[in-house]
Parts: sequence; structure tokens; C-alpha cells
Amino acid sequence: MNIAALLVSVGALLVSGAASYRQLRLAGHANTLPVLVELFREHRSDYLAEARWFVHQELPGRDVSEGLHSLAPEELKLVRDLAWFYDNLGALVAHGIVDIGPVSGYLGGSVISTWESMAPLVTAHRARRSAAGRDEGAEWQGYYENLNLPLDRGHLETGT
Repeated sequence: MNIAALLVSVGALLVSGAASYRQLRLAGHANTLPVLVELFREHRSDYLAEARWFVHQELPGRDVSEGLHSLAPEELKLVRDLAWFYDNLGALVAHGIVDIGPVSGYLGGSVISTWESMAPLVTAHRARRSAAGRDEGAEWQGYYENLNLPLDRGHLETGT
């Protein structure tokens, strides 16, 4: 009889633990949902659409050896704001605030394609920052780059 009571108690504990874990996950999703909705809305904005168009159509093939200083002021604003958007998104994912799944599913292609166009510019700007004595030069747009890496390898699309 004692063994049966022990088994029932252990079973109840496992069910309770599983229910608590599920509730914590649901609460986490409820907290991040408004953040994701706002990020997706901003990504669809005319302004960031224009920035993505510029990065895809105008940036490739340009001499970007001076980093951001290679761009005209209006181009600089577009590129910088788009890079900051993806860098901030990468920070949210890296710190577990936003789940990578929805980001990968909705923005993955944009992250990869814009990074391919922007990588030479980012590399040149990092070198410029480092040459100016800024220790954080190698870290500039690091979250953006790190967000791109798993997406580019396809790990997130396949769930591996």
C-alpha cells in the first residue's frame, strides 16, 4: 500500500511539474507576442522597405571601403537604421527575449539577403572603428551577424 501511495504521489508531482512548465512557456509567449507583432509591423513599414530595397539594389558593387562613410547622408540613414533594426532583433534573440522560430519563419530570408549585401560594408566599418582606437570595433553589428549565421545555415528552418 505504501508503494502505491508513493507512486501516486510521484505521478502527481510529475503532472504538476509538467503543467507548471507549460504555463511558464505560455506566459513567456504571451509576453513576447506584443514585441514580435511590433517588430514585424516595423519591418513592413515603408521606410524599412525602402532601406531593404536600397541595400539589395544599390549597395552591392559599391566601393564601401570607408564603411558607413562611403555613403551619402540619406543612404547612410537608410543603411544604418536597417542595420540597427536587425542588430536589435539579434540582441533580443541572443538574450532569449524573443524566440528565434517566428523570427526565422517571418524575417529569415530578409536577414540573410540583407546581410549578404551589407557584410562588406560592416567589415569595412569595423576596420575603420578599430583603426580609430575603438575597442568595440569588432563588435559593431555583431548581433546582426550572429542572427544571420544560424539562419544562413538553415538550422532554424529545419528545426535542427
